[in-house]
Amino acid sequence: MHFAKIVTAFSAIAASFVSGTPEASAKAEPEHGIEARDTKPLGVFYCVGAVWTTKCWHRVDLKPGTFYAVGPSYNDKILSFGPDRGTRCTLCINGDCSLQNGGGFSEVIHYPGIRDMNDWWGRFWDYDHSWSGVYVSQNFWNGRVSGFLCYPE
Repeated sequence: MHFAKIVTAFSAIAASFVSGTPEASAKAEPEHGIEARDTKPLGVFYCVGAVWTTKCWHRVDLKPGTFYAVGPSYNDKILSFGPDRGTRCTLCINGDCSLQNGGGFSEVIHYPGIRDMNDWWGRFWDYDHSWSGVYVSQNFWNGRVSGFLCYPE
């Protein structure tokens, strides 16, 4: 009798999985043969002033691996940049995250981010430093950010 209750409960659970609505990740088209996984929305917060001041923008619902320009009023003016929890990002210069046409990108930035670009010594990759990157001095990123790429943590 106890066994019959277990079988009935298991059958009910299995039926709910089979007849239930598929998860959002199950509807996504796999890229490069890798299955999409269910993730929280990606987001970033950036400001033209240091320490999260002056004009700021919280951008949400970002798609992983998509280049986002910061917008004309933020281009080359960002002094604070922070991914939301569960998001990691790379900063891009010259409107291009590639190593061509003068473009380049930063090391990965995690939550809470960089509160003052004037004090950040983050690593930078460009055409000349494509293999190992180079640690840049203070103020390097000040006035250079034109876009970013983000991914789930």
